[in-house]
Amino acid sequence: MTDYWLNKLMFDLQGPGGKERWRDDRAAVLDGYPFAPEMRQALIDDDLAKIQPHANPYLLRFYLLICGYDDAGSIEALSALRTDEEERRAENG
Repeated sequence: MTDYWLNKLMFDLQGPGGKERWRDDRAAVLDGYPFAPEMRQALIDDDLAKIQPHANPYLLRFYLLICGYDDAGSIEALSALRTDEEERRAENG
């Protein structure tokens, strides 16, 4: 399930100054979007496990780049999420 506002944020950050605004004051950027408290905190904390299931993959890739991940780091971070998800499924049988 994707979340409109999460994807809108990721899209908007691609505009002029988006990376700088995000880097300098995430809370101020987030004030412009009606996020649930859990998602807002996930974005502040870069909690990819909570963000990824709700994000468009193409927008998520850009988001990871503005958060400082290079291509290899993005692949590694997202691969680790899949591993964690697979482990949870195995535990829940």
